[in-house]
Amino acid sequence: MDSQRRGRLTAALIVAAVVVVVALVAALILAIATGDSDDSGSVDAPPATSAQEPTGETAAPSNDETTDVDLVGRQVTVVPSAGGTPREQTEEPGAFPAGQEMVGPPEGLELQRVSSGTTVMVSRSDGPTGVDDGVMTGYARSPGGAALLASNFMGLGMEMGAAYADFVAHFLPTMAAEDPEFLDEIRARGASVDGRALMGAQGYSAPRWFKFGQCDESFCTVEAAMPSLYEAVGEINSPDPNVGIHDHQVVRVSMRWVDDQWEIVSPRPMTPVTEIDGSWSRWI
Repeated sequence: MDSQRRGRLTAALIVAAVVVVVALVAALILAIATGDSDDSGSVDAPPATSAQEPTGETAAPSNDETTDVDLVGRQVTVVPSAGGTPREQTEEPGAFPAGQEMVGPPEGLELQRVSSGTTVMVSRSDGPTGVDDGVMTGYARSPGGAALLASNFMGLGMEMGAAYADFVAHFLPTMAAEDPEFLDEIRARGASVDGRALMGAQGYSAPRWFKFGQCDESFCTVEAAMPSLYEAVGEINSPDPNVGIHDHQVVRVSMRWVDDQWEIVSPRPMTPVTEIDGSWSRWI
């Protein structure tokens, strides 16, 4: 495998690594606070159920789903699926911005904790609408659809197993085709821990704020900002000098519309911000 080609995919997946580092810091703080010294490197997955993932269609909430909260107090639906459970679309997708004005959240925005233990986002207006080989698909051709895809790229990066590899293969197909062996390595990692997410998933908080650069029917750049460690665990000394407790980690994801779906072409971590200014829209 050409090193330059491998570098493209590896660079794209560094976004997940940055999110993992910050989430791991939060997870370690929680472990110290609660006396949980499990250092297995993975988070226990929710109990397995006999529920089947939807294939090509949305699913209504089932008896297999429960409700929990994340570290910053947001409601989370615990679902048995590995990649997330789409909801019935009851509203129209949001409109593209005329310039760079703020874009509000999709209707029915919902956080879901999947079977590996990490968190994804779904909505009832901007997708996703179905499942293809375990991967949620049908993100709307809208700024909301693009942002949901960006958020789930970050969330499933915490899983670092088959669900993430399949997501990358589906939504980063050009990069994935250049280095299929690398995706096999990710799948092997997931299989070795029975599908459990990285330990950092315990400390992962899905993005709360979003803003958009160029965003139209052909191309969209989304920036997503996560809650800070302070919001998650309070005033405490960070065990990692490179992670400030008031930092909001920011990820920028650019994508193009190809073959009736968004294709991620450039994910990258940005410099953290300590204050969320008026250019950001709070979604959840």
